[in-house]
Amino acid sequence: MPTEKLDPNLLSDVLRAALSRGADFADIYAEQAAYASVESDDRKINSSFVQDGGVGIRVVKNNRTYYGISASEEPARLMALARQVADAAGAEAGREASVILIEGPTNWQSSFAVPPDMLDVQQKLAIVRSGEETAWSGEKRIRQVSIGYRDSVRRIQLASSVTGTVLEKELGLTEFSARVFVGDGNQLYVGTAGRSIFGGPEHFQGTDSFESIALRARRNGITQLEADDAPRGVMPVVFAPGDNGVLFHEACGHGMEADLVERGSAFAGKQGELVASELVTLYDDGTIPCFPGSFPFDDEGTASQRTALIERGVLRNYLQSLVTARKSACEPTGNGRRQNYRHPSIPRMRNTYIGAGSMNPDDIIAQTDAGLYAEVHGSGGQVDVITGRFTTSVQVAWLIEKGKRTRPVRGATLSGTGIDVLKNIDMVGNDLVIAQMSGRCGKGQSVPVGVGMPTVRVRSLLVGGKGEIWKGATP
Repeated sequence: MPTEKLDPNLLSDVLRAALSRGADFADIYAEQAAYASVESDDRKINSSFVQDGGVGIRVVKNNRTYYGISASEEPARLMALARQVADAAGAEAGREASVILIEGPTNWQSSFAVPPDMLDVQQKLAIVRSGEETAWSGEKRIRQVSIGYRDSVRRIQLASSVTGTVLEKELGLTEFSARVFVGDGNQLYVGTAGRSIFGGPEHFQGTDSFESIALRARRNGITQLEADDAPRGVMPVVFAPGDNGVLFHEACGHGMEADLVERGSAFAGKQGELVASELVTLYDDGTIPCFPGSFPFDDEGTASQRTALIERGVLRNYLQSLVTARKSACEPTGNGRRQNYRHPSIPRMRNTYIGAGSMNPDDIIAQTDAGLYAEVHGSGGQVDVITGRFTTSVQVAWLIEKGKRTRPVRGATLSGTGIDVLKNIDMVGNDLVIAQMSGRCGKGQSVPVGVGMPTVRVRSLLVGGKGEIWKGATP
């Protein structure tokens, strides 16, 4: 992968051209990237290796964004592109813009022993084979195994008229996922598991080793196969810690992204109001080492931070980019993110999680006479950001009977609205787990994120399933 950096003097000239027709600010996002994928589907290997790179130039004027891209880093092409974007932004007479860039204080990179793009392909193939054989071994009910290993290295230069600096970062992401299909007769179920880490393969250790992830996917499939159908009706739901935070990411987090707030999301106009139980504090944090939503600065040059969205039930902040912060006359929160140089930055979540409470998680189950224990979240789901209404699935769940987790159930779906769910949280455990979730968060463009939560009880939630109608009571 090419590693040549653009000269700061050239970047100054390009920014000057971008600002020449009048603008609030401008920035240049230069990227060189290498992507690798090795996948095994039913013991058949497919691999791909792609290099990509280019430059995006953004001009913001009167809070409107004008954006152009170039796959070429030739100075003449970049100067021409900057003038084109400047022309699109406004018809003011040309004027001299003063731009002097200095290099940022540090050049930052993800934590890896060897950059993923420098690893031998045989090492990546061995990781996939190991996960595959682990999933197949010792279980006759396995019907198919799909293992995916993906990594990427993105080397980024960001020049901004806002900060007056040229910043650099190198993001090395490693992802591993497993899908295990388990069958018996006419029944077939799939268990999934995965992790995503800003770092190299050496970070996949212990319960998050490649083999452990494959075994977890297999267990999730077998549990579904051996389970009864989930009941249906309104009931208490206790959520296991960790990955289940994806529910609150989807049902609540998107509605707090400032561009969606501007469009009238369910959380619009509620800053300073009680939108959740007083037991709930919700964070979005871009500073947790090695997590997929972490970075030293966002894709606009704003330093990363931990943002309290909800404090003790009260909505305190929205997730802001430079553009939305200017519109709202507030400070940016470091949430201006983009998939790559082809996309302008927009407000996006990072690592979003509910903070720890004070209860022992065992006591939460013991104090639930009857209900559902949602252990592993499922895939898919739908969210209407304007109304906050959502539907999502649970991959592995258990019945709670007389204060104990008893029988596994499958096929459960959960429906409700984000604010109602937040207000119905009546118990929060002290066992916070923040998960390095595999996959991407989509919003016109995709970015890696983390999610998390402690054990949490929602005292009343609509559960769908093929089992009997729920006859229990809610607290």
